[in-house]
Amino acid sequence: MQIITDINFFPEKFHGGVISIGKFDGMHLGHSLIIKRLKNHAEQRQLPVIILTFDPLPVAVLRPDLNIQPICTLERKIELIRQFNVDVLVVLQTNHELLRQNAETFFFETIKEKLNAAVIVEGNNFCFGHDRLGTAGLIQQYGQQTGIEIDLVESVRFDNHLISSSGIRKLIQEGNVEQAAKWMPQPYRLTGTVIQGDQRGRTLGFPTANLGNIETIIPKPGIYVTSAIFDGKTFGSTTHIGTNPTFHQSIPKIEVFIHDFNGNLYGKRMDIDFFVTLREIVRFGSAEELIQQMNLDIRQSRKILTLKKS
Repeated sequence: MQIITDINFFPEKFHGGVISIGKFDGMHLGHSLIIKRLKNHAEQRQLPVIILTFDPLPVAVLRPDLNIQPICTLERKIELIRQFNVDVLVVLQTNHELLRQNAETFFFETIKEKLNAAVIVEGNNFCFGHDRLGTAGLIQQYGQQTGIEIDLVESVRFDNHLISSSGIRKLIQEGNVEQAAKWMPQPYRLTGTVIQGDQRGRTLGFPTANLGNIETIIPKPGIYVTSAIFDGKTFGSTTHIGTNPTFHQSIPKIEVFIHDFNGNLYGKRMDIDFFVTLREIVRFGSAEELIQQMNLDIRQSRKILTLKKS
């Protein structure tokens, strides 16, 4: 898969391809269906498959005060799209100049002139251009004017729920990581960097990696069954998100106890895959009670991870 970050130098050999445009945040089942449909058109016509996405998310540029984190990093998005054997991924840098473009300008200058698209595949709720005024109906109209075939894909439902990036974001924020995983091809992955903590976990017999500089959504406070990925290796883990009321600590933290690992991880970038919510954060009467519960949490976490491998 070729990755292009400057659309002004889009290779002519890829002109006339089959394209889809979108944020593709989380690469959920709806996105998967669009890409599969995209590939069907491409195979029938022997044309290149092209995905056009944006980084960062438009809302991060328009409303930075909201501090809305993506479901997945650009690196993760590229990894997931690559699995579909797409020919080209165009990553447009999201800035105010791009977001000020109206739908007509974006369609005719980018889609028609720079990409010379033959087919466009989108979800039936697709919007584009300034203030999202470009609707699915408008892109069909532009397609008729230019001879570009427009294929609108029905939204995907799971257990009668409409699958969307905003819906997945809400599930993660509510701590419902199991349901979120059903809507995506892979479990939810949080990405951050290991930072210096207060080392209290070590004194309790449970040394943890404290994560900071979080690049993705943080789930609701709780104890989770997870996997920790760093240096190209994956370890089972149990992750604590939130405060530590037992020791009257009110600052929320992300602490990862990595099973069967002992080493210095400070400064390393780490990915955490979330599988199951074990329990909520509660205040224990003593450190001994907390240690007893932590032992139970880790035993249960190990059991769940073992069952997932079998």
